[in-house]
This record gives sequence, structure tokens and C-alpha cells, in this order.
Amino acid sequence: MKTLKGLLHLARPVNMLICGLSVVCGGILGGKPLERFGEIVSFFSSTIPVGIQSRELRILSAAVSAALILAAGNALNDVCDLSCDRINAPHRPIPSGIVSPAGAAAFAVILAFSGLLLSLPLGIHGITVALVAVSVLVAYDMKLKGIPLAGNIAVAGLGGLGFVYGGIAGDSAGRALTPALFAFFFHLGRELVKDAADVQGDYSTGIHTAATMWGKGTACRLAAAVLMVLAVISVSPFTFGFFGFAYFVIIALGVWPVLLYASVSSLRNPSERNLRRISGILKMDMPVGIVAILVGYQGW
Repeated sequence: MKTLKGLLHLARPVNMLICGLSVVCGGILGGKPLERFGEIVSFFSSTIPVGIQSRELRILSAAVSAALILAAGNALNDVCDLSCDRINAPHRPIPSGIVSPAGAAAFAVILAFSGLLLSLPLGIHGITVALVAVSVLVAYDMKLKGIPLAGNIAVAGLGGLGFVYGGIAGDSAGRALTPALFAFFFHLGRELVKDAADVQGDYSTGIHTAATMWGKGTACRLAAAVLMVLAVISVSPFTFGFFGFAYFVIIALGVWPVLLYASVSSLRNPSERNLRRISGILKMDMPVGIVAILVGYQGW
């Protein structure tokens, strides 16, 4: 039982859920989100045309596929980060001895293979995106994490790719580019905050990140700058009349305050404990951004 709980912890269910929601969001942007969501909820009904059934099934398949691939990357990351986690997070399943490194690696392979299998209904474009995602995750865990900014950009790119993956499944890839761009900046800022929080363990094990190479303060300043860029560009769909006033209200009340708080707090108090707290707050705010996008494309 302990091992099963440890494997579940390695997969990071909350991250998987957020990833799946991002894919669904990208997949239902081909039309009015509420209409498309209604199709997903009721696609089991025999009254729905086969074409709609297959489209909504593709979105569901893409969401589960992306979540499994992300979980595989998470598990492999913990295998590769064992030496760092003995310092930064000794409570995690592998350094605590709940799951063996070999067991975690095998778990990652099974998850990745399952995620790739579920990409098959998406056709060549979806399969390609899934293969790219797996390749980038492996490259990140094996090499890119130790290259300042390269690892951050890789993770941020994957965060945006989830929306595009859903867009391919739901025939709405073009409309998914806007949330993909926003997700890229959001994940990039959060990854820099996480680098600053992990500076002690990364430094002691020789991993080169923005924080270890240029200092924790610089990493926090970079994170704050990225998050402020996101705050500025996130208003553009409303400014240019693509999204309505409801979108503006959601980002003004539910996204901007979090971005501002995360930026200011990380600069004022760059302690490990505070930075980890900020990273958690940013993660919990991701669904708010997804809701804002869906409301915007609804025309409200």
C-alpha cells in the first residue's frame, strides 16, 4: 500500500488534473466552449452524430494521454533528482525509500507508453506532438534541467503545448495558440521561482540553474519580470475586442493579483519556504486562467 501511495505521489495527481483541463480547454475552443462542453458531457447519447462522438472522444483521449505523459515525466524527474531531493525534499517517495529508483523508472516507462498509445486516435499530428512531449521531458530530466533557462523554457513550452494538443484533438489548434502563449509565460515564471527555491540542493549537487549560476535574487527578478509580461499581454484579447468584459473581470480579480503578489513576495522574501509557497499558489491559480480563456471564447 505504501508503494502504491508513493507511485501516486510521483505522478502528482493535481498536476495531471490541471494538464488534462488544459488539453480539454484547447480542444473545445473550436466553437462556443459551453456548446462543445455539452457535447463532451452527452457524447454517449445515441442521438449525437458519429462525427461529434469521435471528436469528443479524441479530446478525452488527448486529455488522458497528456496527463499520463506528464506523470511519466514527473516520475522520471524524481529518479534523476534523487541526489538533490535528499537535500531539498527528503520526504519524497524515492529518497525516503518508499519507492525504489528502478521501480519509479519502470513506472515512468509504463505511463509514457500508455500516453503514447492514447495519442493514436489523434492522427499523425497528435502522435507527433505526443512524441515531442515525451522526448522533451526525457531531455529535460537527463540534461536540460542543468542548463540555465533551457530547462525552464522546455517546461514552459510543454505547458503551452498541452493546449495545442487539445486543439489538434478538437479541430481548434489555431484558437488554442492564445492560451498556449499565456501558459508558456505562466510556467516559465513559476519554473524560475522553483529554481530559486531549490537553489541549495541544486548548488550542492552541481546542477546549473538560473539561481545557482546567477543567484537566487536574479532568478526571482527574472520570474517577476516574466509574470509581469504575462499580466500585460493577458489583457490584449480584451483590449482588441476578441474577448468580452467577463474575461477582463476574471483576470483582473483572479489572475493579476496572484501574479503581482507572487512577484512582490518573491522579491521581498526569497526564502526557500516562501518561494515554495508562492509556487503552490501559482499552481492553484492555473484553473482560474483556464476559466478566463473559456469565458473569453464564449463571447462574454
